[in-house]
Order: sequence, then structure tokens, then C-alpha cells
Amino acid sequence: MGSRSVGVALLGLLLVVGARAQEQPDRRTLVSADKMAAIASEVSGSQIFDHVMEMAGYERDRPREEYGAGTYREAAYLVEKAKEYGFDEVKIERFPQTQPQWDGEMAELWIEQPVRRLVTRYRDVPATLAPGSLTADVTSELIYVGRGDREADYAGKDVKGKIVLASAATGTVHNMAVRRFGAAGVASFNNPVGKPIDRPDQIAWNNLAGGGGRGAVPAATPAVTTFGFNLSHRMGMDLIDLLDRNPKVVVHAKVQAAAYPSEMQVVIALIKGDGSIKSPEKDEVVFSAHLFEGIAKQGANDDAGGPATQLEQGRAWIKLIKEGVLPRPKRTVRFMWVPEIEGTRAYIARYPDFTSRVLAAVNMDMVGADQTKNRNSLHLNTTPYSLPTFLNDVCEQFLVFVGDTNREKLHNRRIAYAFQNPIFDPKGSRDPFWYHVEKFYGASDHQVFIDATPRVPSVQFGNWPDAVYHTSEDTPLFQDPTQLKRAAFIALTIGQVLANATSAEALEMGSLTSAYGQQRLGEELAAAVMSLAQAPDAAGLQAAYREAVNVVRLGYARERAAIRSVSSMMVSDKAAQQQLAAVESAFAAGLPAVERQVQTAYAGRAAVFGMKPVFVIAPTPEDQAAARLFPRAKPGQPPPPPAPAAGSTAPQPALPGYYAIEARNFADGTHSVLDVRNAISAEFGPVPLAKVLEYFRELETAGSWTVESR
Repeated sequence: MGSRSVGVALLGLLLVVGARAQEQPDRRTLVSADKMAAIASEVSGSQIFDHVMEMAGYERDRPREEYGAGTYREAAYLVEKAKEYGFDEVKIERFPQTQPQWDGEMAELWIEQPVRRLVTRYRDVPATLAPGSLTADVTSELIYVGRGDREADYAGKDVKGKIVLASAATGTVHNMAVRRFGAAGVASFNNPVGKPIDRPDQIAWNNLAGGGGRGAVPAATPAVTTFGFNLSHRMGMDLIDLLDRNPKVVVHAKVQAAAYPSEMQVVIALIKGDGSIKSPEKDEVVFSAHLFEGIAKQGANDDAGGPATQLEQGRAWIKLIKEGVLPRPKRTVRFMWVPEIEGTRAYIARYPDFTSRVLAAVNMDMVGADQTKNRNSLHLNTTPYSLPTFLNDVCEQFLVFVGDTNREKLHNRRIAYAFQNPIFDPKGSRDPFWYHVEKFYGASDHQVFIDATPRVPSVQFGNWPDAVYHTSEDTPLFQDPTQLKRAAFIALTIGQVLANATSAEALEMGSLTSAYGQQRLGEELAAAVMSLAQAPDAAGLQAAYREAVNVVRLGYARERAAIRSVSSMMVSDKAAQQQLAAVESAFAAGLPAVERQVQTAYAGRAAVFGMKPVFVIAPTPEDQAAARLFPRAKPGQPPPPPAPAAGSTAPQPALPGYYAIEARNFADGTHSVLDVRNAISAEFGPVPLAKVLEYFRELETAGSWTVESR
């Protein structure tokens, strides 16, 4: 018996013995214990770590040969390894970019007076040169302006032709200091994403935002672009101290930068399905991760770790298929390693029929971080409420399994002071596995699939917080081969379920979703009754009761839709569809009992205020009017622009952020303004009806939406 087989056997034995002996037994999953043991033994965190080292072991100056008709080093590496591992089809899809790609080549910042000393250099720390900077050679006085993003910071200071030191975002300081007040360039020790007191030598990736930076300046301000240096907190404090102790400090800034014609490169690798899934059922599953976040930035956890994890997921999957441990998947598994967001958008635009074939997409953005060093956990961000799906529960099941079996349980100490089903890598830690399941959060490639037409259920896995996110310290030093191995295990087990599910497996998923739905509704019920308990007076209680009823009713509607979502895997199986309808019907039968629980809690609180409970919620005149208004997007119109950045003087929309996104998602022409208000209130908390109507009127005025009266 080979060493790998021994490993599989031992882990399988642990699974079996643990299941019999544990006072807190392991959770059962949609994948059998023997297959999970084989997957856990095959995936390698060390391999993933090595891939990250090859692609992002350190930041490099990208040679000009990679631009234009060349191939970026990371893309070429993934293609080479995917072919070596036996993926069925491997290629690079190339997409034009309208703007040349900025490339930093040299930068140095020196103190010249009162002493000559190097402050920072691009060759040593590429993050120190703000992307968007232009070639320059300037020797001038250094002037400290505090934050540097407000006009008041420059009062009484002559910065024209000088180099400005500040603490606000480099691009914003550049916009104000250079464009508004004529400075020669800027240097900032701003670190918006890290903790500079804890990590004083960390340099944040701040850029000039396409040549200038954000910030409120008069419209007539010339669009002058010079340069920006990103400094560490310690560098900034040292320069402030030097300025405090000397009447004048002179610095010398040298920058050499270029711009090259370039393209977006999307690496595609397939494990082809066996052809048994036929239209109109979905015949593909997608795993995505961004290989590039701007060509200049090169990060280990953000996000070389994502493609590296999926490369290993695919290698292990192919090997287990060849050995007969796992079947060839019924659906094609497509791996997409992309320039973040824009690459996924370009690919979907090139192949408009693509998303109609995709059952689900799983995005991995920043997985495998060392949880001790970063004090973090692996998060699963589920789909928004407007897209209820079984996918959330399939993913949660395996995430929870790893977390539940990779920690010591007090109840099981009689068996061993150990994990019950340990997933460790020889080069990694023996840390436990911490995780969180959270609501939807966008800002990565899963959102592109969710926003596509038709919409594709898509989730994201990612570690947070990250002590080195978007900084000079985003290196493999902060990754853990053990956590990388666990991420690959989770990805492969999810893929095994999604790629092979037909009617029978879909029914199992429907039952799983029903069970998880009860759990979610239980949490929502608890929040609802607490809102009743905390009502300050009779009027507040009546409002809280209305919202509580809305939450549970829409919660049941959402969970029923999630159960029905598995029907995409049983389109041609009428018997299975009937069985699924029975699962949904049994679930729906619980709503009256939950409503009675809300009513009982409401009545008890009403007694405290000496008021008679009013159980039937009568619509107000405003409700009735809103129920007759149906907003929808006009065909062919682009989505509205994002809201202005925080602190901007531009008018803000009536609904912020995800409230606005979900309001648009629900407004499909079949939901009234009142329906949309109730939906986003159930998801995020109470929203004034007037604000929802105001938001859609804003879209209507902009010309991209219409609000029909029916």
C-alpha cells in the first residue's frame, strides 16, 4: 500500500471511528466519508504555496516584453502548470484595453538637506511609487500639510513648486496639492487598509487613480499629473520629526515611468464533463479567482492564492478521476483566472450565451491566509436575498465541516486532545480552522456573475481581516499551507457535488436547503422578537410588529425560492419536480406557527404598554399608492453609476450602497415600489418607503428607468 493510500485509510478510519465514538459526532455531508478522506489526502497546501511563491513571491518590475503582444508572467505560469496537470483545455483569452498600461520603472526619494539620506526606493519596495505617476526629476523643499485633502490644510503654506508631505490618500493629496495649489509632487504615509501603529513599516498600495486622484477641486482646475510616493508610517513620522527640528528640509524625487499598449488576459482551464447533462439543464460549473488586480500590483494573498488554490483543486481532481476514486464530472468545470471584475465582464460580453449554461459559480478571493498572523477567519459571502439559491447551503456545509472537525472539542477529550478529522499540511501550521458565514458582499468577480443576464448564483470565499491587504507586505509570509490545503479541500468537495448532481442529488440539496432555511429563519425570528422587546412605546411597538411580520413572511418566501432553485438540475424529471414541490410545501407549512410566535411576543409587549394588540396590518394610503407603482430598467440602458465617494460634495442618491443594488435587483417589473421596500427592509433593516420611491424617481429622471402606474 502506497503512502498516499495509507493516508487515505487512516483519515477514513478516523471518520468511521469518530462517528461511532464521539459525544459530538461529525456532521454528515453530501459527499461520502471515504471520498472526503481521499480528497483531503490528495490536495496539497505545499503545492499551492509553491505556486504562490512562483507567481508572487516578491514584487517585481514587469519587463516591457510582457506588454502588448506578450504574455504576463503569471498567466504563462498557470497555462504551463495546467497543461502539465492534464486539464482538458487550457488557453488564454485576450481582450483589448483602451488605455495604455502604466508601468513604474525607477523611483527614489532622497533627503538632500540637512543631511543626504535615502528615504525610499522603488527597486526595494515597488509599492512606494504610486501607480499613475509620471517621469520627474525634482529637487525642492518639503512642506508638511497635515492630512492634505482639504483646502484648509494649505492655508498660510506656499506649496507651489514644492513637494508636499501629507497623511491622506496619495491620489487625493495629489489632486489637491498639485492640481489646486501647484505643488511639484506629493508623498503620503497614508495606510487606509492596514494598522500602521501595529505595522509601522508597511506601505499601502495607494495610486493616483488613473492620473490625478480623487478629491473635490474646482471643475476648471487643470488636470496636471506629476508623481506620488507612498511611505510607511515610520517614514512619515521620521520626516515630520526632521521638519520639526530643522528650519528647512530639501528632498530630491526621481521617477521614471512609462505607459505601454496592453491587454487583459484571462486564463481558462477546463475539466470537461462526460456529456450526460443535456440542455435545458445547466451543464457547467465555474470556479473563478482574480490573477490580476491591476497589472502593476502583485499580491500573494490578494490574489495569487486564489488561482493557485484552484490550480491545485483541479490537479487533485484530475488525479483522483484517473485513479477511479472520483467519477469524471457530469458537468464541465471551468476555471477562470482573470483580471479582477473587468476580465470576467469582458469574457461574459464576448460569449453572451455563456452564463445561460452555468449552474453556479464559486469565487475565491484571498483564501489560505495564516489565521494566527492575520487574526482572521475564512468567510463565505452568500448570494443577496434577491438571488436565493441552494448554492449557499452546499458551500456552507463543507465550510462548517472543516471548521467543526479542525478544532478541539471539550466533549470529545475522552477520545483525544486532538482534531477529529485533521486537515494539515506538512509545511503548514497545526492551527484550528475559523470561519464565518456572512451576507452578500460584492467587490469581486462573483458579483459579475450575479449581475449577468441571466443571473448566475455565485458566492465568494475570502479571508478577512488581512493584516497586509493592499500593502507592500502582501507576501507568502502571511499565508499558511495548512489553510491553503483546507481551502482546496472545500473547493473540491463543493465542485464534486455541483458537477455531478442530477435529480436525486438535487432533491438531497433541496432538503438540505430546507433545513438550513429553518436555521436562518430561527435567527431572523430571534431578531424580530428582540425588536419587539426593545420597543420604547406603543407607537414604536406597532412599527416593530409590522417589520417583524414582514421579515418572517419574506424570509419564508426567500427560503421557498431557494428550495425551488434546485429544479435547474431536474428540468426533464417531472417526478422529481413533484417530490421537490412536496419539500417546499412541508417547509411553507411552518409559516403560520412562526407568525403566531411573533403575535404572542407582540401581545406580551403590548400588555406592558396597556395597549390592545392590532394583529391585522392595514395598508396606509402611502402603501396603497406605492403598491400601484412598478419600477423597471429600460432595455439596453447601462446600470446607474456608483454613488459618489464618501466625503464628496456631489449629491448622494436616496438609497446608499447595497440598498440601491438590491432595490434594482428586486425591481424586475413584477414587484411594486412597496414590494421592493419590504424586500430590502427584510434584508437590511427598515427603510422608509419615501426613500425607495425617491430613489426610483431619481433613476427615472436620469432616463434609464421607468416607473409605471398600474
